[in-house]
Amino acid sequence: MATSFGEYLDRMGGNETMRAIHMTMNGIAGIAGIFFIITGVTSLFDVYKVFGGATMPILHIIIGSLVAFISLLGIVGSVKRSQYIFGTYSGILTLLVIVQIIGLLILWLRPFDVEERFSDVWENLYEKDQDSIRYIERDLKCCGFASPVDMPVPANCSVKKKYGYTRGCLKPLVHEWRHSRHMILWIGSAMVLAQVVSLVMGAELGRRYKRAREGYQRVPGRAEGSPLLRT
Repeated sequence: MATSFGEYLDRMGGNETMRAIHMTMNGIAGIAGIFFIITGVTSLFDVYKVFGGATMPILHIIIGSLVAFISLLGIVGSVKRSQYIFGTYSGILTLLVIVQIIGLLILWLRPFDVEERFSDVWENLYEKDQDSIRYIERDLKCCGFASPVDMPVPANCSVKKKYGYTRGCLKPLVHEWRHSRHMILWIGSAMVLAQVVSLVMGAELGRRYKRAREGYQRVPGRAEGSPLLRT
């Protein structure tokens, strides 16, 4: 006779494949969440932060932390076979998925006039922080903003020895911004998809565990106390 709820479930069978898929999907979402945390932290200390502000890096850190935590909670629920952990996990994850979908739709559909914003930021840097412009020019191999004669640092960076950059920095800046935007959209979409699959699997596993718990409590010799007292 089964001596524990885990052994009782193992004898019933039919849940191991679903558990494996559920833990895998949570693992994928958790890795994506950690990636968001890392990109958020690095962006906070990146000179290019001035072009996008600190809001997005902070949101990356918050969402990444929530995703990583909830993914861990889902994995723990699978390991412990707990319908109550699954219930908590499913409720929180549902809200988070909705928020993430709204955020991705805004990022995808909202038009951004980045050239005008970048122009204002470059002008501000030119007046107050020319060292940052010098770093950007060397990093992106460009000179000036829209052209090599548009607020360059130094003034002769397009012809100076070891510089010689004949293009402005606007196009490479916009290219980097669009590349980051597309990367966030793809990774965010993959993360949400993995979470939706995990949510469906978790709901089904929670339902099966609830039904199995009811059968387990009817096994001769088992106490009929509240299942809340058992994991």
